[in-house]
Amino acid sequence: MGDCMHDEATTHFIGMIDQTTLGHSFLKSELDFIPKIGWQLDPFGHSSTQASLLTSEAGFNALYFGRIDYQDLKQRQNTQNCEGIW
Repeated sequence: MGDCMHDEATTHFIGMIDQTTLGHSFLKSELDFIPKIGWQLDPFGHSSTQASLLTSEAGFNALYFGRIDYQDLKQRQNTQNCEGIW
């Protein structure tokens, strides 16, 4: 099953919301599927819109992302604190 990830680097929050809504509506109408987990495979940073509106407010139970600053990752590994709550 495929989905698309909106751009976080240069888009306005309305575009992010519209694309997420369109994708969720398509999955529901065509496949009777409601996504509960998100995966951002290659974002360059994460916006406040993603954190506040497009994670739990969009119905996600979890959000995984594939890119993290190496210093942040190292600190999280050293403190064994790799999970975060937005």
